[in-house]
Amino acid sequence: MRFPSLRRRFNAKILAVAAIAAGALVAVVLPTGADVSASSPGLGLVRVESPATLEARGAAITVEVTFVGPAGSPSGYPAGYLTLTVTERVGQQVASGYASTNIDWFTGGAETVDLTVVAQPGSAPFRKGTAFASATMQVSVYPYPPPATDQREIQIDR
Repeated sequence: MRFPSLRRRFNAKILAVAAIAAGALVAVVLPTGADVSASSPGLGLVRVESPATLEARGAAITVEVTFVGPAGSPSGYPAGYLTLTVTERVGQQVASGYASTNIDWFTGGAETVDLTVVAQPGSAPFRKGTAFASATMQVSVYPYPPPATDQREIQIDR
C-alpha cells in the first residue's frame, strides 16, 4: 500500500497560507494608502499672467497672478504669501519693481489677484514692451510644501 507523499501536501499548505496572508496584507495596505493620498493637500501652483497694464505713466504696472493652494488656512495666520518681481530693459536703463501680498485663505481652486508693482526709486519708469516677471508663492499650511515659482516674459500694455 502506498501513502501519498507528505512533502507535496506540506508544500501545498504553505503556498495556500502564504497566498492568503499576502492577500490580507494587500487588502489592509491598499485602502490605507489611498486614504492618505486623498487627504494630503496638494502643492501650491502660481502663474504670472500677461499682459500687464501700465499705470501712472510708467510709475507702476498692474500684473495679474493666478494661484492654487490647498484648501484652508492656519488659525490666526495667513495661508500663504505671494511675491512678484518685474524687470524691464528701457533703452540703456532698467525698470524694476517688487510687490507682495498675504493670502488669507486658499479655496483649493484657482484664484486670481492683481498686484501693483511700483518702479523702484532710481530705476527707469516701466514702458510698453516686454518684461521679465518672477512670482513665488509660499504656502503656510502644514505640511509646508516648497515654494511654488513661475518665471516668464510678459507684455506690458497701456
